[in-house]
Amino acid sequence: MSDQLDLQLHGLSKSLKRGEMHVPDFGEIAPASVMLQDLDGFQPIGCSYMNNWGLERLGTSLAEVNAMGESYYEKFFDPEELMPIFLGMGNYLAKGDFDQQYNFFQRVKLDGDSDYTWFYTVCKLIQLGRANNGENNKLVLLSSPVVGMGNVIARVTKTLDQDSYIRKHYRKFSELTSREKQIIALLANGHSSAEIADMLFIALHTVSTHRRNIIRKIECRTFAELLRFAMAFDLV
Repeated sequence: MSDQLDLQLHGLSKSLKRGEMHVPDFGEIAPASVMLQDLDGFQPIGCSYMNNWGLERLGTSLAEVNAMGESYYEKFFDPEELMPIFLGMGNYLAKGDFDQQYNFFQRVKLDGDSDYTWFYTVCKLIQLGRANNGENNKLVLLSSPVVGMGNVIARVTKTLDQDSYIRKHYRKFSELTSREKQIIALLANGHSSAEIADMLFIALHTVSTHRRNIIRKIECRTFAELLRFAMAFDLV
């Protein structure tokens, strides 16, 4: 079930990048918490959006969330679980890889509750056009109660109308390394192995090894299949 939610956020990031959808459009129909964090480079500097679903369940407002600072985490989350989450988030942001996601389970104390509720959270770096100072990078967080995850997936699937090819091949895409994705992009743009070796400053036999691994992972035996895969996952 969590793999399906990961796929949905991948589809959402594509729609956002293309300008086909805005985060508030999605957030107001998703039965889950949707948060958009502003970044300075790849460091979070504030929350610019949280949907009504999330705010109502926390019993707060966007202004209060930003005013709380670090106490926001102490108020709503289990302190014992915060450090590994922060470490994982920091490692994810440090990589700056827009093709990857960071996922984790966490316990959240909802408004009026004495006990914590388990949530599954998916984090995804996205690009929303260009700002005056360069790339307008954001971090989207989609958090769903574990017991209601199926409803989230059904609603998001209907909203995004995911392409069946992407659904079928998403796991293959998620298992590729950053270097393999880079080489797929170059191959799809018509570059030879020798040209790729020169462009990436690696040995020709290293490129050949990567190509063999790519063929094994994505099972694309022809250039047409490789090109379709690259286009479906925004590698070209």
